[in-house]
Parts: sequence; C-alpha cells; structure tokens
Amino acid sequence: MREILRVENLSKSFGKFKAVDNVSFNLRELEITVLIGPNGAGKTTLVNLVTKKLKPDQGRILFMGRDITNLNSYQITRLGIVRTFQIVNLFPTLTVYENLKVAALGSKTDNKEIEMIMSELRLDKYKDVKVMNVSFGVQKLVELAMALLLKPRLLILDEPAAGLPREDRKNLMRILKEIGEKITLLIIEHDMEFVFELAQRIMVMNRGKIIA
Repeated sequence: MREILRVENLSKSFGKFKAVDNVSFNLRELEITVLIGPNGAGKTTLVNLVTKKLKPDQGRILFMGRDITNLNSYQITRLGIVRTFQIVNLFPTLTVYENLKVAALGSKTDNKEIEMIMSELRLDKYKDVKVMNVSFGVQKLVELAMALLLKPRLLILDEPAAGLPREDRKNLMRILKEIGEKITLLIIEHDMEFVFELAQRIMVMNRGKIIA
C-alpha cells in the first residue's frame, strides 16, 4: 500500500499545555486506521491540525506527497481530506434527500450519484423523511453520506459509533468496512469492540504523543 498521508514532528500547545507533542505517523492508502487513547490524550487536537482547523506550532503535513501544512480547511477538502464530527450537524427541517442536495452544492455531484450513495448506505427508505424524524443512527448515516458526496480520498471520522445502540453500531461497522475498500479511513473511537472489529491498524495516543 502506498502512503497517502505523512505527519512529521507535529506539535501544538495551548499556553503551557502541550496537546500534541512532536507527533509523527503515516497513513497508507485504503487502510482503516483507528486512533485511540484516553480523554485529553490529544486525539481531537491532532485531527484538527490535519484538517486545518488549527495551525501547528511546528512540523509539517504531507498529503499524497504534497505539503499541505499551510493550506486552509477549504483547500484540503478540495484535495480530498474530509471530516465528520461526533455531534451531527444537519438541517433538521429538511428531508434526508434535501440534506444531501445541500451537501452536493458546488461539488459537481449529480442526482444519480446522490441516489447511489443513498442506496449504498441503505438510506433510500428515508429519502423524503425530515431529518428530525429519523433516529440518531440514521442521522449519523446521513452525515456520512454528505461527507462521501465531497468525494474524499481520506475520510476522518470522529467517534462515529458514539451514542449508537448495538444494532446501529453493527450496521455502521459493515458500511465502514465497505467504504474502506474504496477510501482511506482514519477514525477516532472509544468503543473497543468497534475498534478491534474494524481497524486494520491502531494508533494509541496519550499525553500528546503516539505511544504505540
């Protein structure tokens, strides 16, 4: 597998607290990597640095061989790095399909592609249902579908299984395994059953460092 992302000596401090401390790692194409560690380990800060929500104090980030350290979040999304968040951010009064149409604006995605992604994520039956009237598990899938419409090469998921009942977690796991055959995945997760079933590689972070 060829390398898709390389992080070199990345650091970020908030005052005297070093949230990310000289971190280096790489991600291989079409591999599912899960980032684990206790609360406060620096996982979200690390992802915020990679996705350009934060600027690093030092270090650099390479994506497909290109230095993206000084690019902004909009630019790296266009290059193919897309992220979802732990808390879903949808339009509750719009239908599932309308939410996906909004996500597709400006991404040169046609209606056929929207229909295809809905089918892949088993969202067809919710097409005309308002988002506020579907379960949290379905909302998570809608957010995932919106991310896929941006055509990522690297998809970063922040605790996708959080708050889901067991059956929804199993469904999400199956879907992510299918997605992982076409898209590189980096996932922050605390559910260890979910982690060990899904991950092809696990990175452990603590006190701002990758320790294993």
